[in-house]
Amino acid sequence: MRPRPLFIENPEHDRYVSLVPDGDIEEILSKQRTKTLSLLDSVSEEFASKTYAPGKWTLKEVIGHMTDSERVMSYRMLAIARNEGESLPSMDQDQYVSAANFNKLSWGQLLAGLDMVRSNTLSLISTIDEAAWVRNGTVMNSPVSVGTIAYGIAGHELHHMKVISDKYL
Repeated sequence: MRPRPLFIENPEHDRYVSLVPDGDIEEILSKQRTKTLSLLDSVSEEFASKTYAPGKWTLKEVIGHMTDSERVMSYRMLAIARNEGESLPSMDQDQYVSAANFNKLSWGQLLAGLDMVRSNTLSLISTIDEAAWVRNGTVMNSPVSVGTIAYGIAGHELHHMKVISDKYL
């Protein structure tokens, strides 16, 4: 079992980590994957292309954002676990969403991408030993541990699924 971080290095990370229940992070991420995909599978292509208010992302863009964010966070986990000494860059979520053109992709493509990224995240976590799990690196000039990033991935999804449930569905 991967231990929950005892100390969150940056209060910004706690925003997501605090949403994650206690338990084995690999099990949490795996169950999340099943629950999220089951819920979203019933959404129509037309519905996924709509926003809940002017100026907000479409549901397709939210799922694309969740997928891209997990890709970036998984890369950060990999880099820090493998002893990367350089500071890792930030991610401008609006720039990523704007450049991706998620609305041109099919709903099925977006869900398949989300599923594949989670599979890759789980595979990566299975390769991280205890010493690397607690290792700190630097992201956006702030220290962060591999474990904090893993719990942050789960919390980021929980955050967006609450928004999806409350605002879209």
